[in-house]
Amino acid sequence: MTATDNQDELEAQFAQWRQYVQRRRELRSSDADELEDHLRGSVDELVAAGLSADEAFLVAVKRMGSLDELSREFAREHSERLWKQLVLTGESGGAGADTRSRRDLWVMVACAVGAAASVKVPELFGIRLAEDGWFYGPNASLFALPWLAAYLGRR
Repeated sequence: MTATDNQDELEAQFAQWRQYVQRRRELRSSDADELEDHLRGSVDELVAAGLSADEAFLVAVKRMGSLDELSREFAREHSERLWKQLVLTGESGGAGADTRSRRDLWVMVACAVGAAASVKVPELFGIRLAEDGWFYGPNASLFALPWLAAYLGRR
């Protein structure tokens, strides 16, 4: 095999790997570019160390780990993207986005008030926070979680 054939075969392997990576919804095209750049760098290092192009590609892919691990790593490194998607209501300005934003704010405030009121409900039955703190500790999630679930479910 000539060097050109090896290079063409290696490029075909990169293309096949990239198609596989791009099937993951959580990875953007820029993420795939970054991963491919990392993979190409690893392959170049391994070829310089004496491995054939095919061997270097296989070793580099194995070292990168499974896509599930990569997805988790990207989620950790790019968590600000997730928060922006969850918090921001939309890129487009205009009256529709502003109305939705206000409505979401009011729903959030209503759910927060509902959670605060839920904490006070046990006092109607004579359970005081200062005297009966043992009751509030294990049940704290029951007061706020339904309101949080309602907000997120509506969202």
